[in-house]
Amino acid sequence: MKNGKKYCAISVDLDPIDHYLYARDYKPLDVTNLNAIYDDALPRFLDLFDQYGVKVTFFLVGRDVLEAKNKTRIREVVKRGHEIANHTYNHYQYFCHLSHEDKRNEIERTDNIISDTVGKKSVGFRAPAWGIDHITMNILEENEYLYDSSVFPSKLVPVISYVNWLLNKGRLKRGLGNSYKLGMASKLPYFPHREKIWKKGNMNIMEMPPTILPIIQLPFLGTLLFMLGETIFNISFSYYSFFNKPLLYELHGIELVDYYSSINDERLLMKPGLGKKIHEKMKLYHLMLSKFSRSYHFITMQQLVQIFSQNQDP
Repeated sequence: MKNGKKYCAISVDLDPIDHYLYARDYKPLDVTNLNAIYDDALPRFLDLFDQYGVKVTFFLVGRDVLEAKNKTRIREVVKRGHEIANHTYNHYQYFCHLSHEDKRNEIERTDNIISDTVGKKSVGFRAPAWGIDHITMNILEENEYLYDSSVFPSKLVPVISYVNWLLNKGRLKRGLGNSYKLGMASKLPYFPHREKIWKKGNMNIMEMPPTILPIIQLPFLGTLLFMLGETIFNISFSYYSFFNKPLLYELHGIELVDYYSSINDERLLMKPGLGKKIHEKMKLYHLMLSKFSRSYHFITMQQLVQIFSQNQDP
């Protein structure tokens, strides 16, 4: 804790627009702005985080940074004090089913891009669709990563996956995670077992799972803020505050895209919250950040790993 406040590590997954299409068996239209995350949402995120003094972790997809303008924007992210972490090169929805070598290539290729772009190595990783396994974890350890943040430790994963399938009209077939056993993992950061990564072990990489509400097992993340609105967010936040634990809160870049001026693809309106007006989205984000700022001290994922590694009170 710091100054009587708990720690909060916010992360933002910069999933590309075409991922949301391909994952639902769609192809981009000629008018679809596939760079809307960087063109529209990222500047909005940076200004908003500056307003609240928030330092966060951005998980980027490697191929997006091959564009010169996106490379410049990522350098601006680091200049403003945020962390850049690895979210694979292509963001394949079925990443967990790739071969060992393909997984390694997805990770190491993006690792090199991040190093070339910002001048330092990434130390954090998150798998697409929470699709982590022991093979990937060992690749990360071999590449001297400090942490992974891909285990989704909720026993309600089958239910959540089914609801997600319904919301996407049966077009998003991939569920959350790679095994129901991951739902039994620790709700707080831990060092995983080398083969049974949902168990505690002696690997040299720390697992940093997203926040799951204790006992009731529901996730507490930005997607639900857009799906369920202000009232449920307030109830969930008040409930979690009783447990005096650090908060790892996940957001997505697409959440702050102004759909009506930036994307131009109606098929994406099935994504929860995307159809809200930008002022409605910003209102929800201000609500979230103002609530967090009163109870938490904001730090990056890497900083939180260091605190846990030193056995300090988080």
